[in-house]
Amino acid sequence: MLVHIEDKTHFDRMISTGGNSDELAIVDFFATWCGPCTEIAPLFTALSSQYENIKFLKVDVDKNEEIAVMYDVRTLPTFLFLRGTKVVDRLMGASAEKLKSKVREHCKLDLGEPASQSSSGIHKQPDLTPFLALAQCECLNEEDSHPLSSLLESKNDKAYLLSDTDAQLVIHITFSQFIKLRSIQLNGPNTNGPKTIKLFLNQTATPDFDSCEKGDAVQTVDLTPSDLEDGKMIPLNFVKFQNVLSITIFVKDNQDGSDQTRIDRLRFFGNPVNTTNMQNFKRVAGKSGEGHSGV
Repeated sequence: MLVHIEDKTHFDRMISTGGNSDELAIVDFFATWCGPCTEIAPLFTALSSQYENIKFLKVDVDKNEEIAVMYDVRTLPTFLFLRGTKVVDRLMGASAEKLKSKVREHCKLDLGEPASQSSSGIHKQPDLTPFLALAQCECLNEEDSHPLSSLLESKNDKAYLLSDTDAQLVIHITFSQFIKLRSIQLNGPNTNGPKTIKLFLNQTATPDFDSCEKGDAVQTVDLTPSDLEDGKMIPLNFVKFQNVLSITIFVKDNQDGSDQTRIDRLRFFGNPVNTTNMQNFKRVAGKSGEGHSGV
């Protein structure tokens, strides 16, 4: 996937997502006034489409000088191959053949496993956490001491989401741009973890419990205790999840019928549709999506 980096915080999130220090990211340091940068840009974009499960990041050095200085970038274009924050390779200059060769060499290491699942059960699809619009994500009926925000933002593996007055939850997740959603990782205890969940797409506001109960979901999933085990994934009907700007997860009940539902991990996997950040979309008028206010 191809991502235009907005600032250092965005960059840090992109290279640290998922806690996998060996995950590959290929970074193109460029400037708009640099002729060779412009010439090789279409190839970098094409490679990102060819290797869609690998992160291809574009960093405009004039807008992100701090990142360029941090990695001692002195020549444009410069391509860095990162695993976590560690530089494992560097290519300077706009040689198309050298770039293709380097990308092919490093991507082989990441794409050696089957695309469906790795040995740990995690899909070899990009983690979409960097594309969450965290300020626009919310949960109804969350317990104050264990809110959705802690689950999404915390790097503490012990953080979890807990319902408050009863077992039901309405979790509204908004992305910063349209994405193609392939699977959801929703892990929890085999006792009070979620059981029945209903998925709704592109709601412009968080629906209430009554709307979720009565509304027609895009997909309904009945989870078993084994589905909630760490690393397990919920496969989605990919055809129906092509242009997603928000997803609402209605947790109807839990496994043992207790008063509180607990979720230990919530992550989303797929690909961005394009590189436009909808939070910065100001100049072009028109439709902002296919959303509607009700379920």
